[in-house]
Amino acid sequence: MGQNADAGASLVSLGVVGIEYRRVSCSYPNKNITFKIDQSSNLYYFAFQIWYQQGNKDITAVQLCETDNLTCKLLERSHGAVWAVASPPRGPLSVRMLLSGGVDGDETWVVPPNNIPQNWTAGDIYDSGIQV
Repeated sequence: MGQNADAGASLVSLGVVGIEYRRVSCSYPNKNITFKIDQSSNLYYFAFQIWYQQGNKDITAVQLCETDNLTCKLLERSHGAVWAVASPPRGPLSVRMLLSGGVDGDETWVVPPNNIPQNWTAGDIYDSGIQV
């Protein structure tokens, strides 16, 4: 937070400081939302980062669904933009994201057209096919 060594030292001297957060809209022209599978993912634990979310809405919930029988699991936000679940569904996976906030304050479920394939690999990156 300090722009240089002196500013950093003056912040440290204040001790505990209240911080106010606010959402800042991002813009990623010509970029679809992208899922990066976490390196720790395996058959028993699945986590991924959501990249290139733009605009003034937040992703407040994520579901991971089997595309064959539509069995879905609600994921937990692990930290930042990382979403995770133990005992993930099997097969090709569809991601559902709940977007909320923005100017109108509405909540909307969004389902990207592209799925995460059945043979996903930790570290791989998958394009969702949508921009929000």
